[in-house]
Amino acid sequence: MTLPDLSSQILSPLDHTLPKVYFTFYLSFLLQDPKRGAESIQKGLTTLIKLIPFLAKDVAPSYDENHDNVHCIQPPSAASQAIPMLQIRHHPTQHVRMMMDTATCTGVEDLRFSERYAPLPAVMDPEESQPILRFVANVMADGIILSLSFNHKANDGTGIGNVLEVLSMCCRSDLPPLVPHQNDLQLRRQLASPNITLKQPWRDFSEGYTTEETFHCIEKDRWSTARETMASELDTFRFKFSNQKAKMLKRACMSVLSQTKGGSNTGPPEFMSCYDVMTALLTVCLQQSEGPEAEEKEDYTVAHVANVRARMDPPYPGHYMGDMVTMVLVSESKSADLVDTKKTSAAAKELGIREDELLQIANMAANMRQKLLGVDDQYIRSLLDHLQQQRDWSQMNIKGGDVSYSSIRHLKVYDFDFGPNLGKIADFRLYFGLLDMFCLVLPAGPGNDWDMQLSLDPDFQQVLMKNRLFRWALK
Repeated sequence: MTLPDLSSQILSPLDHTLPKVYFTFYLSFLLQDPKRGAESIQKGLTTLIKLIPFLAKDVAPSYDENHDNVHCIQPPSAASQAIPMLQIRHHPTQHVRMMMDTATCTGVEDLRFSERYAPLPAVMDPEESQPILRFVANVMADGIILSLSFNHKANDGTGIGNVLEVLSMCCRSDLPPLVPHQNDLQLRRQLASPNITLKQPWRDFSEGYTTEETFHCIEKDRWSTARETMASELDTFRFKFSNQKAKMLKRACMSVLSQTKGGSNTGPPEFMSCYDVMTALLTVCLQQSEGPEAEEKEDYTVAHVANVRARMDPPYPGHYMGDMVTMVLVSESKSADLVDTKKTSAAAKELGIREDELLQIANMAANMRQKLLGVDDQYIRSLLDHLQQQRDWSQMNIKGGDVSYSSIRHLKVYDFDFGPNLGKIADFRLYFGLLDMFCLVLPAGPGNDWDMQLSLDPDFQQVLMKNRLFRWALK
């Protein structure tokens, strides 16, 4: 355990709500000269670490007189220093294009892929000091797959998107870019300060947070076999819904919302996003595929990871790289009826789906949006106050649902220009296979379609692929 000093920084309360696991981003570059591309990555990464040196540090258990089970950012351990910030691995007989063509993988295939191309495993000893992030440049015959493994207890997806944007700038120019990211540790300190809570009134956050470990497979006595165990149980299923279908469904859902307030004085939201309706659509497909038990289950719960940077007043800096997310859970038993049933028949017929399906999709999407609108500045400051007051920071973990969603669609990774030797990425994929019924909405590509990735049981995947509504959505 580390005793705090000037070289360490306690992680924020929100950091502590996330599991100590690694996600890995894979960025594919199609190149005429992969060797020069690898040289650009090496140069760019050297500049990046000089600009934001804490990225080369570790996440480690620490001591704090006010809290138990605290983690901090500290200088790297000897074990971490033995892992280079960038490894260059050569695969002269392999091709990036072939990797790009492989979307859906079995859990074992995903695991073998990560072992071959990722810098770090999804799970490491939670009691030990761990790197914040590491890179591998996988040099192949027709390009490079750049993999980045990051510790979720120190960064969320938006934060790592910021890291990649700065890296692209460093690869593009010989001059270090002017970036505001150097004050990241100061921003973490602010989130742990009582001054940020403004003495908010008490709220009950038990709906979205639990004392249980988010991923049971990484508990202390199970972490060493977690990857192999989950690889035998879960496949990664990647698919796309067209942006045209998303817009069409959104218009239909908006058109059937009720114009009057319900008995609880709760009216429908003024708008819904394509994210709201597409995740609701997939949830209905999953419920149908699970059968009557799931469809009739009153407490069926859908969990959404919400980025709260822009929801504070004033907004928390968009360039902040730490965890700035909370969970929004919508349960069917607590959902309001926000749809005008007189309008659903014609709208459903125009779409080509059943009336009851449109009603369920629209109602689920509207309730999710209403719940998300409640995550405002006061809510976030109350949450920070609640987390700060907890003695044991290992007992405040985000809670998932029967199905859980997280979106990094907003990351502009396909727009990042990595310079003349690398250009823009040709493909993006993500590896994480530790949670059943966990859906990631991936960054929007050039066609702006909805690129989604779902971890699920292999047999259930076959059932889902035969679902009529799901097949309609894929057309």
